[in-house]
Order: sequence, then C-alpha cells, then structure tokens
Amino acid sequence: MAKEPRANAQPPVRPSRSRARDGVALDLQTQGNPPTAMDIAGLRKRSVIFEALSDEEASALMQMARKIVHPAKHTVFREGEPGDHLLVVLEGRVKVSLVSPDGKEAILSILEEGDLFGEMALLDGEPRSATVTTMEKCTFLVLWRRDFLPFLERNPQVALKLLAALSKRLRATNDMVGGLSFLNLPARLARILINLGQQYGKLTGEGIAIGIKLSQEELGNLVGVSRESVNRQIRQWVEMEVLDYTHGTIVLKNSDVLFRESLNMER
Repeated sequence: MAKEPRANAQPPVRPSRSRARDGVALDLQTQGNPPTAMDIAGLRKRSVIFEALSDEEASALMQMARKIVHPAKHTVFREGEPGDHLLVVLEGRVKVSLVSPDGKEAILSILEEGDLFGEMALLDGEPRSATVTTMEKCTFLVLWRRDFLPFLERNPQVALKLLAALSKRLRATNDMVGGLSFLNLPARLARILINLGQQYGKLTGEGIAIGIKLSQEELGNLVGVSRESVNRQIRQWVEMEVLDYTHGTIVLKNSDVLFRESLNMER
C-alpha cells in the first residue's frame, strides 16, 4: 500500500512502549513487519473497518500499521493499563475478560480473524477496560492513536463503521449478561454451547465440532460458574450422548436437547 505523507509540522513522537516483561521494555512500533497484500485482501473481506475503505484508503492505513506475533496464552494487555493502540486479529483467537482481585475470571467475548480490540482506550484515552489473552498463537495488526485518530477525521465513514461495531459488541454483551442472569446452570451452559457452535462449529460425522478448544475452567468463566459445576453438567450430557468433550474439544451430538434446555427458565 502507498505510504501516506505525514505533515512536517508535527513534532516527533516518542515510540510507545508496552509494559516491561522480564525487565525489558518492549517497543511495539519497532516490532514485526509491515502488512502484506494478502493481509490487506483478507481484512477487506473480514473486518468491518477495512471493508468500508477504498483501495487507496486501506493502503494508506495499512502503511501506518505493523504486524506482531504472540504465542498462545499470552496476555496482550491487562485491564487498567494505559492504551495508545488498537489491534486487529489477523490469525488466531483471543479472549476478552475481566479478572477480580481474587483472580476469578469472567470471559466477555472470544474474538477471531478480522475482529479488532483495544479501540475503546484508543478513542477515549482511558485505561484498558478488560484483559485480552491469546487462546492460540496469534498474529495482530497494530495501529497507534497518533495515526488512527487523524485518519478517522479524514474518513468519517470509517468512524461510523467503528461506532457501529462498538454498538454491536455492546449489545451482544448486554444480551448475554442479561439473558444468562435469569437462567439456571444447564440453560446458561446450553446457550453458550449453541452460540459457540453457531460461531465456530463445523459439521462432522459425529455432530457439530466447535473449532476452538475450551477448558472446563474457561467454560465456567464464560457461564459465570465454577469449573466443578461445569464438570458435573458436562459429564451428565456426555453420558446422555448430548455432546462429547475430549481434552477441550467439544462436539455437539444432539443440538435439539441443548436447544430445549436453553429455553428452560426455571432457576
């Protein structure tokens, strides 16, 4: 993509640094490589932000970005940290969660290729509102506030798309929290599994295989209950041949039972 010229009047900006790990401050702006034409083509198909851009606009924005890679189970950033950049998932999946002072985790959402995160702190200048952790090896596109905000000012249609994406995510979180709070454990877990099947499922000879591995602790964090409670319910459904659960891999064998269970409003 063609590089967008910068105004000479702008003062030099000190490269932003992430938190120090093992005593070493990481300079995000010097990590990684520029995105490739293949990266751009993929984002134009999968990302609500990039699909709103013309070829020239997408090219200009991508020249401001860098690609970085993080291993599985890596904390990208933590709730409360300052944020001056957003990230777009190019490969892999991440979980967005809140962690209580005593270490309990509540998973708010799971993001995959084309999804962006970190935009709230970038837009309002407030600390990060949640913790983001990679669920597998991930590749990200990184955009900084000093580049992205002027770009939004020049391209208001992109700002509208970003607002729409934020609203959609907020609605989904509200629906999930509001709906789950009035249901018993089997109904809550059934709804989570159905949603996961719709998002990440692939039809196989055994049933609908969910394309991400989730530990029982992570399932509990999604539902808002203990790992032990999830373990008991999963065991019951395995015995009933409603699903199969092996080392984090879930196959929904009888979705009709889960759907009926999800409608049970008794607590």
